[in-house]
Amino acid sequence: MTNALQSTQVVFSLLNYFTVEKPNWGVRELARVTHRSPSVIQRAINVLEQEGFLLKNAISKNYQLGFRCIELGQLANSTLSFTELAELCLRPVVDETGETVFIYRQRDDYLVCNFILESAEHIRFTATVGDRLPLHQAPFTQVTLAFMPQAEQDAYLDRHNLADDPTLKEALHKWAQQGYASSCEAWQPHTQGISVPLFNRQDIVAGSLCIAASSLRGELTEYKILLQSAAKKLRSII
Repeated sequence: MTNALQSTQVVFSLLNYFTVEKPNWGVRELARVTHRSPSVIQRAINVLEQEGFLLKNAISKNYQLGFRCIELGQLANSTLSFTELAELCLRPVVDETGETVFIYRQRDDYLVCNFILESAEHIRFTATVGDRLPLHQAPFTQVTLAFMPQAEQDAYLDRHNLADDPTLKEALHKWAQQGYASSCEAWQPHTQGISVPLFNRQDIVAGSLCIAASSLRGELTEYKILLQSAAKKLRSII
């Protein structure tokens, strides 16, 4: 890779660190997490700020995403029509189950909530679009990890010091064997969920499709086939 391409990669890779959980960053903070010098980070930030991708808070001196990111996000949403396509696929699931459905897509070592279709009949959940969770965090994220190629799964476990975690490995094996993950109060109190892996057009696992409900209602496993069918329909837009 040429120096010019490497510099461009450094500049735009910084945008990945701005998330719902961590929307503001200082130069030295970014330097620490990226293992680069503050001077390199400052030059990259200067470019992003000049082009409108970042804004500097005059009081804290930290940076946040700028208006250009908003513009591009709106353009992508209107061009790709992901929301409309996802709702067409998932509305029958919500109508039949009476529960809320979530799409999580993989980004590096995380799953990011990309879409929520809520039911008007039951409880509302605290999850929001943009929420990010590590792949090993909960059953609905673990199901993605379970269907990753073994070498990639092993590398993830090594990176996160989980290679010797027998409970996690047992769960991953179970999800892979049965083709879905289900749990009750594993992530949030008084809730239950069922999740299936989402695959892209190249047949590579790319995230998970989940139904969440109150733990007081009947088990969700009766909707396993319905959820798997919806996941197949989503393959073309994942």
